[in-house]
Amino acid sequence: MSGLWENPASHGEILKKVWKHLDLGVLDSKHPFHTPVFGTVCDASPEMRVVVLRRFWRRPPAIAFHSHSGSPKIEQLRSNPRCTWVFYHPDENFQTRISGIAEVITDGDLADEQWAATSFFARRCYIGKAPSQTSKKPSHGMPKEIVEREPSAEESKAGRDNFAVILSKIATVDVVELDVRGHRRSFFDWRGGELKTSWLTP
Repeated sequence: MSGLWENPASHGEILKKVWKHLDLGVLDSKHPFHTPVFGTVCDASPEMRVVVLRRFWRRPPAIAFHSHSGSPKIEQLRSNPRCTWVFYHPDENFQTRISGIAEVITDGDLADEQWAATSFFARRCYIGKAPSQTSKKPSHGMPKEIVEREPSAEESKAGRDNFAVILSKIATVDVVELDVRGHRRSFFDWRGGELKTSWLTP
């Protein structure tokens, strides 16, 4: 049998591949892992949206993205911090689901560091109105004077109060590698403190 089963990979090799693509997802805006799906719980119902991966730490494992502090997902996470991320790599044919506990960070070194790394153009998203506000007509929510241009450093300061980092500590990683001759699924679990690995049927 060829494909996944010709040269079986170890758990360590699979996790190394996931870590590599998370690193690349942070650095490369065209990488498939750059825009994962992020899921929260709202009134016992799932809520999903695409976000932009901004940071990845290996030890202890954690990932993060940015959000407007007025977004509904902020209150959802404060009510229930459990979350799930879904990444898919179409060229390498594998899906990675990451579950964890999220923390909303608006102050401190990490928030300041991420804000400093955010371009003036991207800061426009935080200067405007919070997401999900009702509008009588289509609205981008940004002040009209910065729609066609990058805000100045002084103008962008208004967005800092609306800027949040969502830091998700990784609890489990579930990897499904797809192959026409048979898929392979591996599971990584840090919930007990030490990493435990297992194989699961796809």
